[in-house]
This record gives sequence, C-alpha cells and structure tokens, in this order.
Amino acid sequence: MYSVYGIRHHGPGSSRSLLRALEAQPPDCLLIEAPADAEPVLEYALHPDIIPPVAILLYDDKDLSKASYLPFAGFSPEWQAIQYGLAQGIPVRFMDLPMSMQFQMEENEKSQLEIPLPSSENEGPIVRDPMGYIAEIAGYSDSERWWEATFEQPDNESDIFKSIVELNTALRDEPGRRETRHNRVREAYMRKALRKALADGYKKVAVVCGAWHAPALHNLARFKPKEDNALLKGLRKKKIAATWIPWSYQRLAFQSGYRAGVISPAWYELLFERRGDAVQWWMARVAGLLRKEGFNASAAHATEAARLAYTLAALRQLPIAGIEEMKEAVLAVYCNGNEEPLKIIEEQLIIGNEIGEVPADIPQVPLQKDLESRIRSLRLTKAFRSAVPETKELDLRKPNHLDTSHLLHQLNILEIPWGSVLEAPENRLGSFHENWRLEWQPEFTIKVIEAGMWGNTVYNAATFYIQKKAAETDQLSVLAGLAREALLAGITTAFDPLVARIEDAASLAKDVFLLMEALPPLADIARYGDTRQTDVGSARALIRHIVPRICIGLPGALLNIEEGPAREWLNLIVQNNRAINLFSEEAEQSLWANALRKITEAGVAHSLLRGLCARILFDRSIHLPEETARLMSYSLSAADEAQNGALWLEGFLYGSGLLLIHIPQLWPILDQWIAEMPASHFSEVLPLLRRAFSNFTVPERENMLRIARKGYKEHHQEDSGEAAAFNQKRAKTVLPTVRLLLGLE
Repeated sequence: MYSVYGIRHHGPGSSRSLLRALEAQPPDCLLIEAPADAEPVLEYALHPDIIPPVAILLYDDKDLSKASYLPFAGFSPEWQAIQYGLAQGIPVRFMDLPMSMQFQMEENEKSQLEIPLPSSENEGPIVRDPMGYIAEIAGYSDSERWWEATFEQPDNESDIFKSIVELNTALRDEPGRRETRHNRVREAYMRKALRKALADGYKKVAVVCGAWHAPALHNLARFKPKEDNALLKGLRKKKIAATWIPWSYQRLAFQSGYRAGVISPAWYELLFERRGDAVQWWMARVAGLLRKEGFNASAAHATEAARLAYTLAALRQLPIAGIEEMKEAVLAVYCNGNEEPLKIIEEQLIIGNEIGEVPADIPQVPLQKDLESRIRSLRLTKAFRSAVPETKELDLRKPNHLDTSHLLHQLNILEIPWGSVLEAPENRLGSFHENWRLEWQPEFTIKVIEAGMWGNTVYNAATFYIQKKAAETDQLSVLAGLAREALLAGITTAFDPLVARIEDAASLAKDVFLLMEALPPLADIARYGDTRQTDVGSARALIRHIVPRICIGLPGALLNIEEGPAREWLNLIVQNNRAINLFSEEAEQSLWANALRKITEAGVAHSLLRGLCARILFDRSIHLPEETARLMSYSLSAADEAQNGALWLEGFLYGSGLLLIHIPQLWPILDQWIAEMPASHFSEVLPLLRRAFSNFTVPERENMLRIARKGYKEHHQEDSGEAAAFNQKRAKTVLPTVRLLLGLE
C-alpha cells in the first residue's frame, strides 16, 4: 500500500497539509522527489546546527562544470518530510533520477541536432499551461496565483491530496498532452524506486512529489516496468559528490531550474509558522521597518493596514490576505501612494535576508576548510554568513586588516569575487586604506570546490593559479597586471618570477604602446611595496629599464595619427604621467619632461596630444605661464585650422579649466581666437568646444561665464574687492589653532 502526496515545492500550505497526512497515516517508508545520489548526505539534515535555508550541492568532482543545487527552506514540504522521517526513525529515500544521469541527458541533448517544432503559441492554453486553464475558469490571471489561493493559503486537511491527484490526472489525460523526454525518464525512475520500496516489504509507503508528477506515481498499474526500463536504457549511474551548503532567501526567490524558487520566502515563512495571525505580525514588522528607515509609521497604521488587507481578501473571496493584498494595503495606509518604501519592504519582509548555516563537521573539501578557518581567525564570519552586502574599511598598517586584504585579493585571483574594492572616500586618500564591499553568494561554493584543484589552502591555490595564468600569456600589460595582483594578495613566492617574466617580455617589446600599458601597474607595485611590507626592488629596477625606452619612442609614435588612436594615446599618457610621478626618480622625471617637450613642439603630432603635453608641462612647473601662453597663442592662431585649435584646447584643458580662470595671459588669447574666427569655422568648432568645456565642474563653468560677460580685468578686480573685504581680525583669532593642527611653530 502506498499514498502519493502531490505538493508544490516550497509551498507552506502543502507543508501543513503534508504533516497532517503523515501524522494521520504514519508511513513505514518515505520516498521524496530528489536525486537519488543526494541520499548519502541525507543523515546530516537532522544535525542540530544545520539551519535552513540550506541546499544540497551535487557535483562531479572530475568535471566541476557539472553541478546542481537542491535548496530547502524551513517551510518546504520536502524539508518537513525529511525532518519527520528522520525524527521518527523511518527509512527516508530519495527517488528521483540521479543527478549523474541527468548530467548525461543534458550532454546527449546538446550533441543532438535540434529540429524546430511548431510554436507553442499555436497550442491551446490547456496544453501549453494546463493549470492556467483552470485558473482562467476560476477567474485568476495566472496559475501561480490560483494555486496559492487554493492550496497554499487555506488551512486544508490531509484529504486535499486526493483532489490534487484527481485534478492533475484529468489535466494530463484529457488534452492528450505528451510530456518531455526528461520528465518521462524522471517519472520512470521514480516508479522504479516505488516498486523497489514495495518489493522490500514496506506496507505503508508515503510518496512526496511535485503535484504534476503525482498521477504518474498514483496510477502505478498503468505503467509497465518493461516500458520504464526501456526509457532508462543507456543511462548509467556515476559517482557524484554531495554536501550541504548555506542558502539564502534572496537566492531562493530568484532561483530557476530544479526546484524553482518562490517570490516571497519571508512571507511564506510567516504563513507557515503563524498562519492565524500572519497579517497582524507582518503589518507590525512593516511599521518597525519603516520607522527604522525614517518613515512615519505607528501602531494605528498597522491596525488600519491589517483591516484593509482582510477586507481586500474578503472582496476577492480569498481564505487569507495574500502578498498582493498586503502590498496594496501598505501602499494605501503607510505610504500614501508612494511606491518607494515598498522596495525596502519587498527586500526585507517579502523576500527576506535570511541565510542558512551548515556546521563545520559536515564533509568539506580541504580548500573550503582552510577558507572558513581564515574567515574565523580574521573575524569575518558575520559578513560571510550575511545575505546583506557589508562595507569593510581596512587600514593596511594593522596586521589583521592586511591579512584580510590579502585573503580577499587571493579569492579574486581565484575568480571568487566575495569582495570588490571601492573608491576611497575623501578622508581616506592615503594608500594605507582600502574599502571593500563584501557580498557572499551561495554559488561561490562551487567556485571554491573548482579552485580546490590548485591547492588545499587559499594561498597555495592562488599562487599556482596566478602562475598558470602567467604561463598562458606574453602580453606585457597582462603580466604587469598579474604581478600587481600577486603583490596585493601577498603572494610573495609568485611575485619575483612574474617580474622576471615581465623583464623578459619588455626587453623583446618594440611597441611603445605596450610598454606604456605595462608601466602604470608596475608603478602601483612600486608604491604598494611601502604599504604592504613587500620588497619591490626588482619592480623598481624594471621601471628604470622601461621608462627611458618609452621616452625615446613616444614622440615618434604620435606623429601623423588620426583622432581615434590619439584619444587612446591620451589616456595612456595621463596614466603614465601619474605613474612616473609616483615613481619619483629624478632621472626618469627629466627624461619624461624632455619627451613631452618634443611632442608639444612637433607640428605633425596630433593637436589633442600637443595640448595635453603642454598642460602636463605647466602642471609640473616646467613651463612658466608665459611659455604656456606662447604655445596656446601659436596653436590657436588664425593661420592654423580652427578644428585643430579646438582639439589642442581640449587636450590642454583635460581634467580642469582652472588655468583659464587663474592665469591672466590665457583668457585673452582664447577670447581673441574666438572673436576673430570666421563664421563658417565657428559652426564647425562649436561642438568641439562644448565637448571640451562639458567636463568642467559647475563652479568652473559659472566663473568662466562671468569672465565672458564682464571681461577678465573687471572680474579680477571684483574678486580683489571681495578679497579686500575679508575680515583679517577674525582670521587671526583662529590662526594659532590652525598652526597647531598643521604642526607649525
């Protein structure tokens, strides 16, 4: 004898009805729809420290691209059935097609030629979506909403499962629907597992499966064992590794594929645990959440919103308010029609930020054990277990913070991006600080397993992996980037060999562009050596070797080039200028300045780059304002093409337009150039000028507008008048404090 219980995966109402059925008719064996090769880790489900949501991870340890997750929430019917069976000492078996066989089927399907089939749009709704047909008859817009209102929200008794079997039998039989091969093979295997349980002598077998599969198991006599064996022919079991991993409500809400997710896990949890007063509880939590976020929310709001939700449910003939009724009530009562707060509510109270826990004594790969050990020692457990992104500020002068930075960079090398580096805030401009955004995703677990092939510790795995990546390339910029990653990750054993590879590649490189791509990462390496306590002498020596070659080859490389390549060179010159500034070696600084001079004086060099180099020379105080004004006057002369003058100006003003405001010689030159420009040229140049000036800040543009209206002299006199009105007496009162803060005598 056997009983089939057709449920909805992750359905709270299905869970309540299932538990009642199991208690009313206790089984002596439980069969649950889940891949059979996940059964070896089933015993851990009763571990006192395993807290859902969790998932069984199934993977082929010889081909880690083949992996699958089986997630469970506390309200999932399968999880409740597992807990019931293990607690009662009843044999619990997983009866679905083993995942190793499902992997084989996927491979076979990919290798087969696809034959186009008629569009599903031409099929009737009962064939395309049988549940949708019933939902339409019942007055619902979609099948999910109908199923929830009919089976998940009501407090159904255990006899509801008979109705579910009858309903799905009719939907499967009457339209003549033909199931996919994947479904037919799975159901054949499930029937085979059921026959085996009955053959083993069990008298009261309980079968827990998705509602759609229920008829295929309930009507067992319809299907001949010979036909089921024929469907399974050619599929062979293969050893698959399995373990438990933490899961999250966020992942459960957006999951697809095997065990498809639900859109409202946090609400389903409340519906399962406190169905009778779920609406009041939820509305009270909304009030607390909105108050925390600075919105006006009171107990009266909670009461009125609950009443409105109940009223909407009654008008729509629902057994209890669903999430749509709850959202509408919140929007009307709490939010006054403003949908912005609903986003906060949806994230925390509809989806939820719960994340499960898996105890350390459940089997893990060595790399995962090392990772979790380091996480505990660095006190990152809270961020590791959290489903909410967390920001971490690190001061690299502190050993614990430096080790944390090393770990996060090592994980990034292994393509496990738990942390991403953020731009430093204004008060943290020093290179001793790093800001990270930490957000662990459950799928990173399979990446940890994949990375385990490179080593049993995070450090060793990152070392071998970066050496493998370095062996696959001869590109200077890539090698320099890998060396920088090795330094940031504290992988000292890989750093020196990488620098040696870069030196070999640089000695063979003839392209100045490639050398300039490699220089910025090397300069970062030279700088980070001061903060990360790493000897970077070899990197500094390499920079001394590369910079002269760049300075010799750059002026010639910029002759007679088009605007597109010129803009690529512009970014490289800016980056290299910054890199050479960081390096702070007098000989290299002098060589760089000479190269920039040659570019500014080369008439056949692109105007954009000549303007940029003139700006850099002025910023470095190599050119005085008079010399800069001479270059500007020459480049904007009427004899030259107006378009070239506009490009020169764009390069010269790259990054900031303050020079035009504060250097008296420059504005009149620009003003005269525009005033004398023919009308035909002006229409061509205007878009270029707009592009050049569009990147300036609003205060800079406002200042320039005032100068254009009043003239430079009047504007300067006005500013001088404002400066004269400055209260010197008040300034003197704070001067001693300023001196003290600055450490001046």
